[in-house]
Amino acid sequence: MPLKMALSPTDFIALAALLVAVLSTIYSRGARNAAKRANEISTRESRRPLRLQVFQAMHHFSHYCSTYWTLYHMGEVRRSRKLAARIDTFKWEIEQHGHLEMPDVEDKAKQFVQNAWKMQRLVDRIDGEKNNSHDRQYSTAEENIEALVDWFAEENRELKSLFQPYLSAA
Repeated sequence: MPLKMALSPTDFIALAALLVAVLSTIYSRGARNAAKRANEISTRESRRPLRLQVFQAMHHFSHYCSTYWTLYHMGEVRRSRKLAARIDTFKWEIEQHGHLEMPDVEDKAKQFVQNAWKMQRLVDRIDGEKNNSHDRQYSTAEENIEALVDWFAEENRELKSLFQPYLSAA
C-alpha cells in the first residue's frame, strides 16, 4: 500500500510558520549580540570621564609626593601636616569614583597611599631629629625619603601606560 503524501494548505501554513520562527530566532540572536556590544560600549564610554579623573588625581598626587621633599627643604611646607592632609584628600578622591573595574589601578592607588604614609612618618622622624630609616635597605631616613621620591617620580611617568588599556578606544 503506497503512502500518499499530499500537502494540504494547512501544512504549507505550518511549514511557513516554522520557517518564520527559525528566521526570527536567528535575527533575534544577532540583535541580542548587537545590543550586548552596544551596552559594553556605552558602559566603557560612561566610565571614561571618571577614569580620566582618577588618572588626574593619581598624576597630581604622585607629582606632589615626588616634589614634597624639595618643598620641605625650601620651607614651603613644615613638618608633615600638609602631606597627611593631601593623603586623606587623595584617598577621598579615589573613593568618590566608586568601582571602575580597574584592579591594577586600584592596587597602584593603594601603593601610593602606603608609600606616602611612609614618607610622612620619615619626615616626622627627621623633624624629631631621629634619622633612622623605615626600610632596612637604607641607612638613613633621608636616603629612604629620596628613594620614595624617586619611586613617585617613576610612577608618575608610568601612569599613562597603566591607564592605556582603560582609556584607549576599542
